[in-house]
Amino acid sequence: MRQRDRLIKSAERGRFLVTTDTEESFEGVLVDCDESHFVLADAYSISAKGDRLKIDEHLWLPRSRIKYMQAMTIYKS
Repeated sequence: MRQRDRLIKSAERGRFLVTTDTEESFEGVLVDCDESHFVLADAYSISAKGDRLKIDEHLWLPRSRIKYMQAMTIYKS
């Protein structure tokens, strides 16, 4: 798991499209993660039709509920 966490940490500040196990989709900038959560800023809820709804504050997503993450852009420091 350590190798995977390093990969995720290196992708912080990148923009991702995240789909949960309930088929909900969110887009946002990965700003933090730990062993149980991912945290997205500048986040939007994405409907099946592609409509975007801005989410106030940060979005905390439990790792156990994330089905997959797609990198949209990667931040390079």
